Parts: sequence; structure tokens; C-alpha cells
Amino acid sequence: MECKKCGAKIPQGNVYCSVCGNEVQLVPDYNFLDEDVLGNLAQGKAQTEETLPAEQPIKQKTAGKRKKITVWGVIFVVILAASLTLLLVYQDIKKKNENSYTFQYQKAEECMEAEEWEDAVSYLKRALEIKKNDRRARERLLEIYLEREDMASALPILEGFAREGKIDRADVKILIGIYSDKEEYDKILDLYEEAGYGEWSDLFEDYLVERPRFSSISGTYGHSLDIEISTKNGYEIFYTTDGRDPVSHGRPYHTSIVLKKEGTTALSAVSRNEKGIYSEIVKAEYTIKYEPPPMPKVEPAGGTYTEPQRITVQVPPDCVAYYTWDGSDPVKGSAKYTGPLEMPPGNQVLSVILINSVGLRSCVYRVNYIYMP
Repeated sequence: MECKKCGAKIPQGNVYCSVCGNEVQLVPDYNFLDEDVLGNLAQGKAQTEETLPAEQPIKQKTAGKRKKITVWGVIFVVILAASLTLLLVYQDIKKKNENSYTFQYQKAEECMEAEEWEDAVSYLKRALEIKKNDRRARERLLEIYLEREDMASALPILEGFAREGKIDRADVKILIGIYSDKEEYDKILDLYEEAGYGEWSDLFEDYLVERPRFSSISGTYGHSLDIEISTKNGYEIFYTTDGRDPVSHGRPYHTSIVLKKEGTTALSAVSRNEKGIYSEIVKAEYTIKYEPPPMPKVEPAGGTYTEPQRITVQVPPDCVAYYTWDGSDPVKGSAKYTGPLEMPPGNQVLSVILINSVGLRSCVYRVNYIYMP
């Protein structure tokens, strides 16, 4: 072994150099190859030591991520399943509520309290789809329409109540008002006639127009007629004489209607008030069939008389009597009877005839008088 400092030979076993006194460093004998091999082994070990600790955290980290993903997946699935369950439950409840009259009506009541009119109307309409013609729902719906002065929507409900005969006085008054505003007076009359609201007739008095009256009743007459048409309230009157509707074809009545021609006349008349409301139509038929006047009745009877006599002729209404003393047939130009006749002396033949206003003649009545004063 040599001294590292002075290079002198150091005997085996000495720990100091005998030349320079430097402490001997004990180093085992090996060659450079051994050193390289050992170096490589040491380096490999170091690398192994460095590599192993690094790989294990990576594997652990990957496993941790997988575990976390699995946990979150399970949570997601649970949440999704719960959400679907809640959705199905909600849909089921919603469907039941949509088909529940009680639910819809209660929601409508809540909306009405909150003055949420549109929503209330929607709920009530749905309630009526479930329970058609439900009285309670219709009454609440009508209440909303009247509150909002929506008469167009209120009208069908009121008309329905009227058809069913289940309408109160207040609603009748409202219904009349709606018809009046629309000038549908015929519907007011139909309402009165069909429903028969006799106890509420005061509600209709402005719309019930008195019918006109004829001075002569229907029938067959043997003389001309002079027919007058009147109303107590002085309403306008329109009439026709050919059976047509006096509302659409009538002419105003001002003077009496004279019927002279033979035949049948179909007289129709109607009255109209200041609102333009017409009454019921009144109709009558008049048949004019003229008959010749009866044979005249003359007094005294024919015979011989010694005392003065006054001769009288009974003349029916609508007739004129004509007479002669020479036995000829009287005509319209003959002497007209105007009062009792003095019986002339001698043997005389009195001939009398009646002629009515249409020119029909009676049979001639003849009587022989012998007056011997």
C-alpha cells in the first residue's frame, strides 16, 4: 500500500505513513471494471428506488379517480331515478287534478278571492267540461262576467237558466236589459210567452204592446161594413186586407176600412209603440154576401075601406122603398117612400119594392085598396 501523500511504501498494519506521518486511508482493492459494474448497479438501484415510488402514486391516483367516478355515477343514477319518480308522481297528480271537478272549482274560488279573473274563468270552464251544465259553476262564471260587465259571455248562461226554468227575478231583469240594448225585442216577447213570468209582468210592461181591436167581429155579412181599428194607448197601427204580414207589408191606419164588394177580406193588423216594438198580430175574416132585400111589409092589408087610411111601409136599414099606384113595377126612378101615404079614393093597386145599397131588388109587393069615402 502506498501513501496517498508522499507515495512511500507503508507496511501492512501501519495506520500512519512513516515518511510524512499522513494518516493511512484504508481502501479495498478493486479494478476499474468492478468500479464501473458497482457504479452501474448503484445507479440502477437508485433508478429503481426512484421509479418505484413514482409508479405507485399513479396507480393509486387512477384507482381513486375510478372510485370517485363510480360514486358520482351512483349518485347521478339515484338522483335521476328520484327525479323521474317525482315527475311521474307529479304528472299523475296533475292528471287527477285536471280531471277533478272539486279541484278545479276550489282553484277557481281561490282565484276569485284574489281577483284573478282570467284564471278563475279557466278553472270554471274546465270544471264545466268535467261536470257539464253544473249549476254552481255556471252561477260563479256568471258572477264573474257580470262583475266585469261582459254581457256577451253572460248571455248564453242566462238563456240557459231561462230555458231550464231556473232563473230568478234579478237575472230575468238582466236578460231583458241585454236584449233591449241589442234591440232584440222579439226575444223579450218570446221570453215572456215561453217562460210565463206572470208574477214578474212589470219587468216586461215596456215591451208588451197592446194588440189592436176591430169594431166588427169575423163573420158573414149581407151588407157593407165600416171597420174601425183602435188601441187604448194610441199606438201606431198597420194593417193589410190581403192576409199578408202587416209588420212588413202593412200600411198605416188613419180612417175606417169600408168593405162593400162581395167576397172575403182577410184583415190583419198590428200596433207599434214608441220603441218600435210590435204587438201580436190580430186577424179577422169578413165575408160580404149580399142577399136581395125581403119583400116589403105594408100596412094596412088590402081591402075595402070607408074611412081614411094611412099606409106605412117597413124599410130595413140599408134599403130604400119605391112605389107606384098604377099597377106597374116600381124602379129606382119611381116615387120614393119617405113616410106614411094617404090612401087615395077608388080602386087602387099599390106596388112597392125595396132596393138596397148595392142595387139588389126585392120582390114587388102589390096590394089592392078600395076606398069608398
